[in-house]
Amino acid sequence: MAEVIDTLAQRATGGRRDRRHLPAALAVIGALLLTACGGTRATPAASPTPSPRATATAAASATVTPTATAASAGPTPLPTPTPPASDLIAYIAVNDGKLVPIDVTTGVAEAPLTIDAAPTSVAISPDGRYAYVADGDVATVTPVNLATGTVGAPNQVAANAGLTALAITPSGATLLAVVNPTGYDTGSVVPITLASGTVGSPIPVGADPVAIAVTPDGSTAYVVSAGDGTITPISLATDSPGAPISVGVDPRAIAITPSGGTAYVLGGNGEASVTPVTLAVDPAQDKVGTAISVPGGTPKAIAVAPGGTSAYVVGSTGAGQIALPGGTTLWTTLNAEYTAAAFSSDGTRALLGYTSGTRPPQGLAVLNVSTDAAGTPVALSGEPVSIAFRPT
Repeated sequence: MAEVIDTLAQRATGGRRDRRHLPAALAVIGALLLTACGGTRATPAASPTPSPRATATAAASATVTPTATAASAGPTPLPTPTPPASDLIAYIAVNDGKLVPIDVTTGVAEAPLTIDAAPTSVAISPDGRYAYVADGDVATVTPVNLATGTVGAPNQVAANAGLTALAITPSGATLLAVVNPTGYDTGSVVPITLASGTVGSPIPVGADPVAIAVTPDGSTAYVVSAGDGTITPISLATDSPGAPISVGVDPRAIAITPSGGTAYVLGGNGEASVTPVTLAVDPAQDKVGTAISVPGGTPKAIAVAPGGTSAYVVGSTGAGQIALPGGTTLWTTLNAEYTAAAFSSDGTRALLGYTSGTRPPQGLAVLNVSTDAAGTPVALSGEPVSIAFRPT
């Protein structure tokens, strides 16, 4: 890997995420935990039939209206080489202000980048050249050049708020920042044009927004609002919100299948559940299905496999893998508090972040999805709050 990385002082204080009044959202510890927990692997159910959204022609990036005082969200992408396909690297945002690269092939952590923030989310551009890290305290986005290991200056997105989640459109043109006001009132999504750094007008969503996902065709973003139990669809062609969709108590995270046919919303207060939402070309026609009970306690994160046949869900008391769309439990462990989850792009590995248990107090494991076997966990300096793979 070509990064040149400086090791700086560790951030001494936690962020807004640790002070939230609701469980925070935003992947399975080592072989000993897995051995202790056991579990039986079942054959996943077939993927749901893609909805018309999967074949619809739609805009691939947001149209952004510049504000009078445009702020830069990062440098214009430089003509740096695309990382080699063999270099499988994940970036872990840690609540002590670090962004930690993990060589997934070897399970080794490389030197951390100091972001000087209370990170809540990390998103990586489709070309793999830049990472963007959200701050949960002061609503800033920090750009990181992954080719050089250079951390840019934080850029202000909103006032009197924090950022709880980030997403980048499939085209790589637009960064979507979820803004959560200090009082957890009605929030917004701010689109940022990455080529110019132009910050667009806020798009209103529900109360206490905590997560976001974009459909694979780039037409729609769905924003999870924990405060009112809804997801709000946003048309990225017009930057306009649709009618909120009720999805149950205290939703915390969302993942959309690669086909674009279904969104899975992780929610529930204390006992986690996954609510499937069948997505239509017109979000007003989206249909909410029956919630599926899943292991893990108070929900934190969900990651859907690239093939769409299974998902990992993590929470305050454990983690589990479920088959999709039926929800059959394929594997589970209840020996730690889990906080983050992600699949590699080829679907062969899953990363689960944890913050307590019989292994190091905070860390990450690289899981072989086909066997549920994990190597030695990777120790981290703080709680892992978000995981993103660099595209290969």
